[in-house]
Amino acid sequence: MKMTRLFASAFVALLLCSSHAGAAEPEERFLLTPALLAKLKAAAPDIKKLEKDDDEERDDGKNNNLSAEEFARVLDKEPRARAVLAKHGLSTREFALMSYAMVHAGMFVGLEPSMNKKQAAEMLAGFTKEQRANVALLRKTDMRAFGK
Repeated sequence: MKMTRLFASAFVALLLCSSHAGAAEPEERFLLTPALLAKLKAAAPDIKKLEKDDDEERDDGKNNNLSAEEFARVLDKEPRARAVLAKHGLSTREFALMSYAMVHAGMFVGLEPSMNKKQAAEMLAGFTKEQRANVALLRKTDMRAFGK
């Protein structure tokens, strides 16, 4: 099995198993907009500088598997992160929700070509309307503009 198919299958399984009836999490209801993507694009160089500076610090793994709300609280404790985000008109909560929404939609868009059409359609149908809109937006956005 090709590695991309393996990742696509794992991603599909993860999304199908994680879906649940009931209220969606805030990051599942967060709607990305072209204006927010423009702010993120403008902030990307400053964020990359922060990440580069933070690479020197040890990652103890305690911030893994955070919800978007918990991620926002972690960012709230980082004055440099708050300052960079504020400079670009973003709150820590908005940035956290945007990050999670972009990862979700970006993973789907990135893996979609390796999925069969029926599987992709079924998965997309299980997304919230905001997640479907986020996928549609990222499909037509040149993500290279955000750097690597």
